[in-house]
Amino acid sequence: MSQHDPRSKNPIVRDVTRPRSSRRKAGLTGWQLAALYLGLAVLPLGAAWLSGIEPVSLTTELGSGLGLLAGALLLIQMLSSGRFESLSGRIGIDRSKSFHRLAGAVVLLIAAVHPLAYLLSTGLDDPSAVWQRLASFVTGQSTRSGLIAFLALTLLVLLPVVRERLGLSYEVWRATHGLLAIGAAGLVLHHGLTTGSYSGERPVLLAWAVLAALALGALVLMYVARPLRMWREAWRVERVTADGEGSWRLELRGPSATSLRFAPGQFIWMTLSPHWPIFHDHPFSIASAEADLPKLRLIVRKAGNCTNHFGSIEPGTRVAIDGPHGSFVLDETGERVLMVAGGVGIAPLLGMLEHAAKAGDKRRFCLIYAGRNPAAFAAIDRIEALSQIIDLEVHLVADQRSGIAGFSPGPLDAPRVAEAIGDPSRTVAYVCGPPGMMAMATDALISGGMSPERVHYERFDDMARGGRLDRRRLRQSIGVLALALAAVAAFTLR
Repeated sequence: MSQHDPRSKNPIVRDVTRPRSSRRKAGLTGWQLAALYLGLAVLPLGAAWLSGIEPVSLTTELGSGLGLLAGALLLIQMLSSGRFESLSGRIGIDRSKSFHRLAGAVVLLIAAVHPLAYLLSTGLDDPSAVWQRLASFVTGQSTRSGLIAFLALTLLVLLPVVRERLGLSYEVWRATHGLLAIGAAGLVLHHGLTTGSYSGERPVLLAWAVLAALALGALVLMYVARPLRMWREAWRVERVTADGEGSWRLELRGPSATSLRFAPGQFIWMTLSPHWPIFHDHPFSIASAEADLPKLRLIVRKAGNCTNHFGSIEPGTRVAIDGPHGSFVLDETGERVLMVAGGVGIAPLLGMLEHAAKAGDKRRFCLIYAGRNPAAFAAIDRIEALSQIIDLEVHLVADQRSGIAGFSPGPLDAPRVAEAIGDPSRTVAYVCGPPGMMAMATDALISGGMSPERVHYERFDDMARGGRLDRRRLRQSIGVLALALAAVAAFTLR
């Protein structure tokens, strides 16, 4: 399945009409997002600083500062969940969700240390009173809302980690997560307004009002406005077929005047009728081009209670769509485009190739597609057809040796990826697949001389071990949160 420069003999490309504009929604840059996040995170700290109250002691101010920061971080977690494209459209929902999860763990840690700082102050003054004050924290009426919020926050952070072990379905977890988040935010707000040295100060009250309004607005958009908007257009399932072992090909049809516009590589959240978003929607990459609208094609892996039953979906079933989302999109940089796919990770890359064919893209494309065995490969027919239209070189790598023509023996490894780079300064790479494969492939591309800025990938399993690019993102996220903690130190030492 390899074709070199087919354009000279294929009139389809010369006559093709360029598709409608496929632009990502505007979003903030990483630096802008970090600045906005930090500004909101330290808002109560700054307000307390400006209140004019004289500091009591280092430990007391540390406890107050940690409490103010934890409350602010929890409230702005509502904004960092990743589905607000006007904020995170440029960095991608995968990075937003990874930061959201990391920030949740940091909030839990800060919330745990927050009362201990007060105990340290008590211990320095009167060691015998430590247990008495600890008991008052646990049983006292004034701190009850903070204690319950801490328990809810603990569940929020731990449930995603142990969900599968507990046998919780995705839908139950989504509903539980939302309710716990709302409850914890309300309790933290009550705690911040009624407890502490700065709770009654007007600047602090104003800061809490701003953060509460933002959190409430985010909740209304997420749980009311967005679900209603998802049903606004009449999208329906047109056909569902098995496409390779372990995956489905879904073909959807929307209204002829659909408002959906997407860039090649983006994804949607979809809910099947009669279920209601937002607890029943799942993300699926778009495997077709915008020029194919109002038709939409998805390639979906059979994984879980929802997708395992896609084969029984009746044609005509109504679906709700939210999108597009994602910053993993094909751009016009690079003279050569290298794509590395694993399993159902072919879906967004196929969407990019479909767009390239419709747009008459004259660049050279190379696709390395890995799977368990030849039967597990999806969209082979479309890849074959596209290789006759654009300059597309295809390498199929099967883990299980089969002897079938066209398939190279696997597994896919770093030397094979590095060998396909060509000139690193003229190549741009896109990687999508299982976490381990992506870590291996992105590391191989960088080791092969490619700049990290020319290596694009999208991942949602942030619990899995990552590669160099993942660690780079993690360091950036930790840096943002470390700056917020530095603000607490400055507040304490003022």
